[in-house]
Amino acid sequence: MTSSSTSPSHPPRTAPRALVVGSGISGLAAALSLHRAGWQPLIVERSPRRRTGGYFVRFNGPGYAAAERLGLLDSLPDRRDPQGRMFEADSRGRLTPGLAFPRQLNGTPMRMLLRSDLERALYEAVRDLVEIRYGTGPVAVAQDRDGVSATLSDGSVERADLLIGADGVHSTVRSLVFGPEDLYRKDFDHVVAACVMDAPLPGMREGDTVVATAPGRSAWINSYRDHPPVAFLLHRTPWPAAEIRRKPAEALRQAFAGFGGDVVPAMLDAMDRSESVLFDQVSQIRLNRWSQGRVVLLGDSAWCMTLHSGQGSGMGIAGAELLARTLAEHDGPSAALGDWERRLRPLVTRHQKEALRMRHFFMPANTFGYIARRGFVRATNTPVGARLGKVLMG
Repeated sequence: MTSSSTSPSHPPRTAPRALVVGSGISGLAAALSLHRAGWQPLIVERSPRRRTGGYFVRFNGPGYAAAERLGLLDSLPDRRDPQGRMFEADSRGRLTPGLAFPRQLNGTPMRMLLRSDLERALYEAVRDLVEIRYGTGPVAVAQDRDGVSATLSDGSVERADLLIGADGVHSTVRSLVFGPEDLYRKDFDHVVAACVMDAPLPGMREGDTVVATAPGRSAWINSYRDHPPVAFLLHRTPWPAAEIRRKPAEALRQAFAGFGGDVVPAMLDAMDRSESVLFDQVSQIRLNRWSQGRVVLLGDSAWCMTLHSGQGSGMGIAGAELLARTLAEHDGPSAALGDWERRLRPLVTRHQKEALRMRHFFMPANTFGYIARRGFVRATNTPVGARLGKVLMG
């Protein structure tokens, strides 16, 4: 539900109350999990409406298992086409066989889908259970021994037993409670752009994927069943914070000039026409603690692992579902939050480290990395190499 509407399916008024800041994957998963654990969540979202879009997601591992426990799997498509082809393109656009993703990874089946698929499934599960207020967010947070109060930008004040900051890598909750973003953000030396294309690339069939890489540049286009292709581009820059203040079309055309044959120019043209383009620097968030008192950070607000990890969306769901289970196991938030972090942090640390390794697969840093990557992709097209690739990607 949205605005101030109510629902008879809400938990009783005596239920503990949670204020969830952010209506993305982590925030929706937290609200759903807490509602099922007997809490009364309220979601506030600074955007005026629900957002859509986003790049592709390899959905497997802890997030997949958590989604199964939440009963979401039937709502999540696998957008891979069995007849889809994987191609690698060189800097001039010449195509060779590419790396196929395995069907099972990290102990679970793997589905290829979009961030918007996950958000839609969570939203459909939550909207009739939890109030969602758009167009507002916290401007001040105060805590005492009995709870936490948040003053919102619309002038209202919300009192809760727990405040969950699930408002992304540029989290307002984290800035208000833990301090400035610069204390916790580790920037990579590159930026990412992504959009949904309005037409397929010439010569591509539904389900095809094309990857074009060179030292310091990378372009990926994934096409799916029943959805337009999704494109994203990565490029290195010594000043990522300055780069993202430029107009995306200008910055990308300069970075990818003469690259990718006909593939990349078509992607850039689609980005010019798109109403919504993600254009941001790539960063990880690293904090020693994810909670202070009755405020806890979740998902990218707490541990942004970057798209290179392949686990950002999944760990947002896994962290939210585990948080609700851990709160149900303890008498108060203090002990619960400590136990939750103890159980979750090893997984997060592992995936953050994997992202540092996998960034060289997504975009080789130099000529040696480019040659090594091409050799790896060629090797995975053999039976032995395919098994090795599955180990390395897991």
